[in-house]
Amino acid sequence: MKCKKCGAEIENGLMYCPSCGESIQLVPDYNVLEEELLSKVVEDKNKSKDDKFATGVYQFQEEAPAVNTSSKPQSQPKPEPKVFTKKIKAFLLVACLLVAIIGVCMFIPYMGAHTYDNIMNQAVDAESNEQYAKALGYYEEAYEIDPTSFEVIYGLGRMYYMVKDYDNAIEMLYLALDSDPSNKKIYTYLLNALYANGDMDGIAALLETSPSDEITDMINSYFLSAPTFNLAGGNYDEDLLIQITVSGDYKIFYTLNGKSPITTGKQYTKPIPLTEGTTEIKAVAQNDAGEYSDIVSATYTITYPEVEESEESTGEDVTIDVTN
Repeated sequence: MKCKKCGAEIENGLMYCPSCGESIQLVPDYNVLEEELLSKVVEDKNKSKDDKFATGVYQFQEEAPAVNTSSKPQSQPKPEPKVFTKKIKAFLLVACLLVAIIGVCMFIPYMGAHTYDNIMNQAVDAESNEQYAKALGYYEEAYEIDPTSFEVIYGLGRMYYMVKDYDNAIEMLYLALDSDPSNKKIYTYLLNALYANGDMDGIAALLETSPSDEITDMINSYFLSAPTFNLAGGNYDEDLLIQITVSGDYKIFYTLNGKSPITTGKQYTKPIPLTEGTTEIKAVAQNDAGEYSDIVSATYTITYPEVEESEESTGEDVTIDVTN
């Protein structure tokens, strides 16, 4: 490097000229003319670029795909032949038709097996074979088809009763009774279901709408009445024969000493003879379930009348002569 003041050579690393002592300027002097020329060149370049954009020389382009560096040229995909496309469409159409036909063939037998008549036939067959749970399922399926059918409603009532679902049995049997209020069989199932549930009030309520004396007797038979005596208790002057009866086919137990007939009673089988004296009879009825009626009692006092002496009797001696 040369000194700008004296022109002497300056070694690298020195900060001052060894000849004249001038400080060395490491940054070149700022040349205004050079910068103006440089700005002019940049401005002309930018203007040329703007002119190219204005004339359409540069167009916006998306990023180019990566260049395949393989030496083997890449083949372009060939368009699918129209004939092949038609074959696929035809195959799909035939497949859809086959699926539809198979579906119809399977659906028709299913619908035939699930018609109301067919289901009811299966229900009746199962019931006749004492397959009550199975029959109940068929009746429930038929009920979904026709919930107003009397035969379905009555069938459900019977089957619910047979499987001991007494609540549902009572509900269905009441509905069946609305359609056929004089049906004795419906009353039989309904009374048994109410009795099994211990609903004696429900049984009593049926008396108010009983359509006949026969059904009234059926309803009354579910009530365990107390026994009755053929003679009322009281004073009598002769021997008695006491008969005890009860409404219904129930057992009767009795005692003659005033004790409870439930704990110490003797079963009544024939009329009870009473003689002179006082006798208290207590009696009770018992049904097949072991339930007892109210205890009834009656007291009988028998006093024989006194024999009066004859007015002609004087008490005089009587002499009897005997003739030999």
